[in-house]
Amino acid sequence: MSKVLKFAALYPDHLDLNGDHGNLLVLKQRLKWRGVPAEIFQVDRPVDLDSFDLVLLGHGSTDAWLDVQRMDPHLVTNVAALVRAGKPVMAVSSGYERLITELESISIDRCERVSEFRDIDGVVGYVNSDAVLPEIRTVMNCVLTLFHGPVLAKNPQLADKIISSANWANIDDKSVELNTVDELAKASRRIAFED
Repeated sequence: MSKVLKFAALYPDHLDLNGDHGNLLVLKQRLKWRGVPAEIFQVDRPVDLDSFDLVLLGHGSTDAWLDVQRMDPHLVTNVAALVRAGKPVMAVSSGYERLITELESISIDRCERVSEFRDIDGVVGYVNSDAVLPEIRTVMNCVLTLFHGPVLAKNPQLADKIISSANWANIDDKSVELNTVDELAKASRRIAFED
């Protein structure tokens, strides 16, 4: 039996505005179809994040972030430390904005809000943001994205990139289920741009 991977869904009642924690379900299922067990933990208080194999910092409203900062004032700093240590992390929308600000000590420029589907080098997702940032970016083993929701469901190649980078499984091992869901994701990416 393989080691059971531990994924942390950080503050799901606050930082899951668009179903961002669904990304962990996608990773868990893709790993299961490859014979690698994983478990998702709902983290809603300060804990030692080093014990997790991957953490997800989702998207939340301004008020949600204020609540999270009151409960866990060092959360973003602690997640940035994981990134610097090379641990797998995924950050979505406002989670991306806060994490990149911490990692690079930058202030984010703003523009007129963009609300549309975009295709960035074959990765498709819905952007609803005024942040002037790349829609998708990798920093070490951290995937940062402005794409809302469970972006990995629509982009299995990105999910497999995370799995491969972390050396959790051989992504060339494709089951019937993986092939089927990958075809559905391909159709979903195409449909996103149809009138």
